Amino acid sequence: MAILWVVQKMSLRRIYNLDEVDRFILGTVGQPGEREFYIQVKKAGQVFSFALEKAQAQALTDRFKEMLREVKSSEGAAPRDNEALDMPIDSEFTLGVMALTWQIDSQMIRFEGQAITGDQGEEVIFDELASDETEGAPAILRIRITPSQARSFIDRASSVIKAGRPPCMFCGAPINPDGHICPRMN
Repeated sequence: MAILWVVQKMSLRRIYNLDEVDRFILGTVGQPGEREFYIQVKKAGQVFSFALEKAQAQALTDRFKEMLREVKSSEGAAPRDNEALDMPIDSEFTLGVMALTWQIDSQMIRFEGQAITGDQGEEVIFDELASDETEGAPAILRIRITPSQARSFIDRASSVIKAGRPPCMFCGAPINPDGHICPRMN
């Protein structure tokens, strides 16, 4: 089973350990300006979706690029995955804190993404990854991907992110189809 459930002092922490996945992509649902971003992971026929913000998707893409440059990985990209997200999209949780680690022994990248938690509509964000022993720790996603899967993620994510609303040349804010009020234009 791809999901490991850990019992902690009368509370459950969902841990998604998904090593050597078949698919790791970024995709969106909705129209520019109203898009919802998802990381979708597929392993052994099971599909898992995790919501995140556009800024997080951009930061993750940038960090993958930086990491691959730092480790000087020469492994080429996997074939580009242009297929749509698998439906239906039921997000397991919304990603908060994320971390990437280069694993020297396996020459793979470990991605960890921790859930944003909250009660009664209030979001609680842990500002660092909680250990598995932390009481009440939020759900966490742990996967390992190859450098070629990371390159494929970068290619697709870059296209997905750019497919949104164009930025204003003066203030950088996104321009809606009906225009926008630019604070820098008089």
